Amino acid sequence: MMRRVSRLYVRMAVYIGAAIVGFVLLALASLALIASQQLENYLLAREGTLGRDAAQILATSGPPALREWMTDPRTVPDGVVLYILDAEGRDVAGKALPANYRRFVERFVLAGLRSEERNFSPIRLAPLLIAADGTRYAFLLLPERIAPWGNAATLIALLAAALIVIAVVAALIARALGKPIRELQLTVRSVAKGEVAARAPTAVTARGDELGELARDVDGMAERIERLLASRQQLMRDMSHELRSPLARLQAALALAERKQPLPAIEYARIVTELERMNQAIGDVLRFTRLEAEPIRAKHLLRIDELLQTLVEDERVEAGTREVLLALDAAPDLTVVGDPALLRSGFENILRNAIRHAPPDTRIDIRATHEQALGESPTDMVAISIEDRGPGVPDDMLEKIFEPYTRLTSAGDDTTGTGLGLAIARRVFTAHDGRIHAEPAAPCGLRVRIQLPRAC
Repeated sequence: MMRRVSRLYVRMAVYIGAAIVGFVLLALASLALIASQQLENYLLAREGTLGRDAAQILATSGPPALREWMTDPRTVPDGVVLYILDAEGRDVAGKALPANYRRFVERFVLAGLRSEERNFSPIRLAPLLIAADGTRYAFLLLPERIAPWGNAATLIALLAAALIVIAVVAALIARALGKPIRELQLTVRSVAKGEVAARAPTAVTARGDELGELARDVDGMAERIERLLASRQQLMRDMSHELRSPLARLQAALALAERKQPLPAIEYARIVTELERMNQAIGDVLRFTRLEAEPIRAKHLLRIDELLQTLVEDERVEAGTREVLLALDAAPDLTVVGDPALLRSGFENILRNAIRHAPPDTRIDIRATHEQALGESPTDMVAISIEDRGPGVPDDMLEKIFEPYTRLTSAGDDTTGTGLGLAIARRVFTAHDGRIHAEPAAPCGLRVRIQLPRAC
């Protein structure tokens, strides 16, 4: 079975062939133009009266006067060289004949001077001059620069033609390959950033070559990812709603049972705790899917220092039960634009995560300052860091802890979390055009840094 010829290969072959043809045509045109300019004076001289003037001077005044006439700069125009040769090929004025012309002149010019019969005259390509004593001379006009490859102007013209052809072909190749590849790259980067609705431009997908096939494959991949994510979000929402109803019935049944026949306090507290954990897990799933599917709608101008102050005051109770101190150091007038409830939820998830992993009798530092993000266009940012003195996180897990359902457990750790807190926090800050990352703290512990654009 014959393998199908690559259309991209055919297109490149056409471009290269067109480049070669274009270069040849431009080179020929350049040569013709330069040759016509160089030969202009030569043709005018051949059609003029130089030959008759030379014959008259030779007949009336002899070779010395002819030599003086030939050496006069006004006699011969620019770009033309005059030779008057005797039968031995010697020039009257003593000029040496160029080596590349000697064989030609010997065969077709001087032969007519040396032998001429009554009924036969050899080919003569130069006018014949006859002196008073009967000596024959050949009147020979030659262009001064007849060799095209030895002419600097010709070489420059050929180089210019080559550069023009290369520039045109490079532009065609860049248009045929560079532009669609760049558009595909932008599409893939958008999908990688989570914009699964991004698609390659129609101009690329409509192509009939391998790039068009690649673009259609990329669109198919993005469409499948979009469907998978949509179905996952729908499944999580449906499951969360379906679990909410039996959970509410369980809580009501527990309350009724407690009224009719009180349960032992320990068992009752354990049941209530587990139900609360289930309710928290379901709420986290709903918040996570909502952040993934819906844009932020409520945006207000708010002060980060006040939001953090309120949050720290609310969390002091939980921190106190674990003998952990919360220390806030926030610069004043740090304003951002965003959803107050969502931003509080993001900071709360990080702070509560730090409280759960902080050892007793340690401190959690919460700092908020102003800084400028480096990049092509520096941007004013509000930088918030939450630092604990817990066991920390391995370096290879610093990025993974922000993925859903990632939990690091070791002996003595609190396992009451759902594994969605930090994932929700990342979605919250990303939705506000911010960034979040984790890094080891010194001498131990974990530092989570958040950057949000500062309001103008």
